Amino acid sequence: MMKKWIIIVGVLCFLIVMSTGIVYIQAIPTLKTYGQMEIERFNQLIISHSYFTDEKQYDDLVIIERDENQDIELLDFDMVKVNQLAADIVSDIENTYSQIEEGTFQASDDSYYQRRMEEVSQTGIISSIPIATLLDLPAFSFLSPSIPVTYKHLSSVGSSVQKNIQNYGVNHVMIELSIDIKMNITMIYPFFEQYHTQVITIPVLLEIFQGQVPLVYS
Repeated sequence: MMKKWIIIVGVLCFLIVMSTGIVYIQAIPTLKTYGQMEIERFNQLIISHSYFTDEKQYDDLVIIERDENQDIELLDFDMVKVNQLAADIVSDIENTYSQIEEGTFQASDDSYYQRRMEEVSQTGIISSIPIATLLDLPAFSFLSPSIPVTYKHLSSVGSSVQKNIQNYGVNHVMIELSIDIKMNITMIYPFFEQYHTQVITIPVLLEIFQGQVPLVYS
């Protein structure tokens, strides 16, 4: 009799495990989508609080030379300062990620950003996604267990500078400067990992200057 019950329990356990596995496999595409959304939101939060310069330093990024009639002879960017700005932003982002990974990030105030970074630093969890949500049963999300989504930073944050100078109306020239930040992240789910690359553009400068513009910019 005991042996019979052991067999029944064993079969039930097997069926439960198999059913859970099938459900999990079916939910993987949706899980990846949610996970990507969460990691992108997390990256955006870090970048939006990264190193930036003040307005005066922005003005110093532009090189403009005029003749005696105040016509523009040369209009360009000081690439030494622009590249240094990009390097400072990347360094600040890398430092934030490093503190989070090492579990040493300490909130400096009670703002949402500081509390969020400290929480992730302590747990490593970006988000917990309810299984009911993955199965398109949002009404039961507060009752169902959740799948944690953690991340592993690959220490690969890079930058590229995007600049644009163009004629803008009559006797005006518009200049644009932005920095693309590229991050490589591995998201960790139960039983598998997913590599993800995200590029976020940081607008740095948009100015319109008055004066006759050389044909090279037209």
